[in-house]
This record gives sequence, C-alpha cells and structure tokens, in this order.
Amino acid sequence: MGDGFLAGVCPQYDVSESDTQSYDIEPGNVPPELPGSVRVGEDIEETLDMVAADLFVQSQNCVGQFGDFHLALSHGLIQERLMIKLMIDPKYRSMPWSQTHLWSVSEGLVAPDHVEHSMTHWHQIAADAGGIPAGQLHRIQAHIPEGAISYNRELTEHLEWRERGHDRIDFVLLGTDRADIKGFDDPTGQLVGFAPCGAKIGLTRRLISGSRFVGIVGIGAQGRTLVDEFSGENSQESQLIGVSPSGGVLRWYLDGYACHHTSEVEEQL
Repeated sequence: MGDGFLAGVCPQYDVSESDTQSYDIEPGNVPPELPGSVRVGEDIEETLDMVAADLFVQSQNCVGQFGDFHLALSHGLIQERLMIKLMIDPKYRSMPWSQTHLWSVSEGLVAPDHVEHSMTHWHQIAADAGGIPAGQLHRIQAHIPEGAISYNRELTEHLEWRERGHDRIDFVLLGTDRADIKGFDDPTGQLVGFAPCGAKIGLTRRLISGSRFVGIVGIGAQGRTLVDEFSGENSQESQLIGVSPSGGVLRWYLDGYACHHTSEVEEQL
C-alpha cells in the first residue's frame, strides 16, 4: 500500500448489468435516491442474490488479475446469511475461497477467540466449508493497545506487493451499522484506528473509500430506517456518508420493505 495507496484511479472491475442478468436477477422496484448505485430485490433472498452475484464476479475478476481477492466484512445476521448462501448455493460454488483473504471492518475490544469476534463466526461458517487457509482469516487484536497498529501493518504487508493503484481492498461489505457507514478518520492518517467511541478498532474512512467496491446491505425494518436517513435530500449531506469510494463503486442492496415498496416484512431474519 504505502505511497501507492490511493495514488490514482485503477482500472475498475465493476459488475455490469449483463453480469447480474446471467443469474436471472432483475431489479424489483424503482430504487430510492442514494449516493452511488442501488439494487432493489423483492424480498430478502432476491436481495442477497444480488449481493452474492456482484461479490462472486468481483472475486473472479480480482483473482484473475492479481492472484487473490481481499474481502472486508462487517458482522451481522444478514452478512452471516449471505456467507452461508455463498457456501451452499450451486451458482456460487466456484467462488475462489482458497485465494480469498477475509478482513474485519471493525471489532469490539475482545480477543480474536472471543465468541463476539467476527472472525469466530467467519471461521465457523466459511473456513472449513470454503477451504479458506487459516492464515487468510485476518483477526483484529482489538483487546490490546497496539491492535490498530498491528492490523494496519498486516494490511499493508498483504497489499503493498500489488502494483501502484491496485494496492487496495477489493470488496467491502457493510450492513446497517451507522458508525461503519459514516466512517472515521485516524488522527495520524493510518488505515486502521480506534473509532471515536473508543470501543472499537476498525478500518478508517481512508481505507474503505479507497476500496475497489463498497456494498451496503439494508433489509427489513433496519434497512428502511437506513433509507429514510440517507436517501433524498439527506443523501446530499456529505457528512452523513463517510464512505465514498475514490475511483471505485458504492452500491446499496435493499429489499422492498426497506424501500417502502411492501407494507410488511415477509420473512424474518
């Protein structure tokens, strides 16, 4: 990463309409006005298919270009459900997990083996089923004072060998956590730091905004609250959206309920 990080706009490996149409996925309704692009599914499963298709194509392209794929995940029930889909759905069976590196977007101040640490969940869901080598599950050691410095160093070591302009995370997946979406800056300009609340260590706005692709998933009541907060006139207030990819893609994945297209949640998480 180093001097090359965010140095310029690299060729993007965006997901075109033809890519997603190959999975028989069509947008469900007129999307709300949000920064970036928006995909709307009729229900939870269709929305998750849209995320999975984009993530799958991005992983294939990056492995073909760089030899590996770097995926940063926030943690939540919907993200867990997406990962399970990627593991069991035949459409995504060829996902290149053995060449995928998993990173945490943020972690509470717990040890890596703690039940609340996101990598505990990703190890259970994806490590064995997907064949991800243990060394490619990158755990934030948020329980120690130097945890942010250590994770910053680890990210740099894994990405700096890529040529200038390509030394970035390939896909960042966020849920409805406002702190993750608004982002934060480390006062020393690092890629990883302590969140302003002091209760989490996470990827900074600089790192996430420099990523190749940022996806935000909003489902059900939480998704509807997200849309109400960030859409329309609110989307013009830059301070609300801390994540704004530099030369990359920002995409929202919403279901009909989140977009006020349905009156009730048909399926509960």
